[in-house]
Amino acid sequence: MAVTQNTYTGNGSTTNYSITFEYLEETDIKVTLNGTLTTAYTLANATTISFTTAPAAAVAIRIYRDTDVDSLQSTFFAGSAIRAQDLNDNFTQSNYSVQEIKDRFLDRTGGTLTGALDAGGFKITNVGTPTNNADASTKAYVDSTIGTAGGYASAAASSASAASTSASNAASSASAASTSASNASTSASNASSSASAASTSASNAASSASTASTQASNAATSASNASTSATNASNSATSAASSAASALAAFDSFDDRYLGAKASDPSVDNDGDPLNAGDLYYNTTSSVMKVYTGSAWVIAYVPGDAASISFAPYSTIASNNVQGAIQELTDEKLNLTGGTLTGNVTLDNQSDLRFGEATGHGGNWVAFQAPTTIASNVTWTLPATDASVSGYALKSDGAGVLSWGLAGGALGGGTDQVFYENDSVITQNYTIGTNKNALTAGPVTINSGVTVVVPSGSAWSIV
Repeated sequence: MAVTQNTYTGNGSTTNYSITFEYLEETDIKVTLNGTLTTAYTLANATTISFTTAPAAAVAIRIYRDTDVDSLQSTFFAGSAIRAQDLNDNFTQSNYSVQEIKDRFLDRTGGTLTGALDAGGFKITNVGTPTNNADASTKAYVDSTIGTAGGYASAAASSASAASTSASNAASSASAASTSASNASTSASNASSSASAASTSASNAASSASTASTQASNAATSASNASTSATNASNSATSAASSAASALAAFDSFDDRYLGAKASDPSVDNDGDPLNAGDLYYNTTSSVMKVYTGSAWVIAYVPGDAASISFAPYSTIASNNVQGAIQELTDEKLNLTGGTLTGNVTLDNQSDLRFGEATGHGGNWVAFQAPTTIASNVTWTLPATDASVSGYALKSDGAGVLSWGLAGGALGGGTDQVFYENDSVITQNYTIGTNKNALTAGPVTINSGVTVVVPSGSAWSIV
C-alpha cells in the first residue's frame, strides 16, 4: 500500500521528523499533535518537518498528505502544446488523492479506527449486543439492564418490609414475655432469632440495591460511549465520502478532457457525452496528438524537427521532407532585389515580361509578350555587342541569330547610308500590300512555281 502518512511519539527534545511519502505541493502536508492540527513547524528540507518547539513526551505526532483536488494541476486550451509533465502532474494529483482515500477509509467488512469518531448528531443503527466492557451498547440492552436493577430494588424493598414485620412480631413477643416469664424466655429467644434474620435481610437488600445502582451507572456509561463512537464514525464517513467525491469529480473532469489513446477520431467523450472545444486524444494510427476545435479534430502539434516532417515532391522540388524542400527553394530562388538565373524562366498564359519606370514616375511599364499561338519553339540569339552607329536595327538570319544592320539594305563607305540591297532571286510566293508600291533593283529572277501578286491599286517597279 502506498505511504500517505508517518506517525511518531514525542520525547520532549526531538524537533525534526522525517517525511517518507511523496507530495505535489508543500501545502498538501498536514501535521497533528494528539489529533489537533498544528502549523507550528517549517520544512527543514523536502523530506523533513522541523517543529518550532519539540513535542512533549508521549504526544502522538501524525504527519500526513492531504492532496488539494479543488482544481487541476494543469489546464489545457484548444491549440495549445501538451507537455508530458503537465499530463503526469494531473494523473499524480488524482492518484495521490485516491491513495489517501484508500489509506483512510473504514472498510464495511471490519477495521480499526486510529482517531475519535464523531457522528455529528446522527444515529448508528443495527449495533450488535455487547459482550466486552468496551463494546458499544444498544438501547434495548441498556433498557434490559436498567430493568434488572429495578427488580433488585423491588426485592430489596420486599426484604425490608419483611424485616419490619419480623421486628413488629418480635416486639409483640417481647410484650407477651412480660406477662409470662417462662414464655418470655422462649419468646425472647424467638424474637432474637427473628431480629437476626431481619438484619440479614436488610443487609442483603442494601447489597442488591448497590449492585443495581452500579449496573445502572455502567449502562449509562456504555450508552454515552456508544453515542460518542457513533458521532465519530459518522464524521469520518462524511469526510471520507467528501474526499472520495472530490477525487472522483477531478478524475472525471480530466477524463472528459483527455480522452486517452485511440485509433481514430472519437465522436463523443469517454462518458458518451458531446465533445467540447479543447478536448484531446492521442491518435495511435498517425502517432500524433489531436485537439477538438469545436467542429473538427486537428493535429495539436507537429512532432520532430523540419527534417522529420514529410513533404511530397512537387514540380522541380525533389526533396521528401520540409527541411530539404526549403534548402532547394533557397538554392533556386531569384532574389527580388537582385540575383542571377541559372536556368530557363517560363511565363505561361501570355504573361508579360515587364520593365517598370523609375519609382515615383507613375508606375508605368513596357513589356514583351508571346503570341496567342506559337507553331514551334523559337530562340533568338542577341548580338554580342551594340551597333557601331545609330539607326541600326536587329535583323535575323532566318535561323534565330540576330545582328545589327539596315533592314534590307547596306551601308556605303564609313557611315554613308546610300545603298539599298535586295536579293536577285525570288524563291517564295509574295503578295505586295494593298495600295502599296514596291521597288526592286533588277535584274531579278522569279523561280519556277513562285508567284508575286500585285493587288489592284498597288504597283511593283523594277529598275
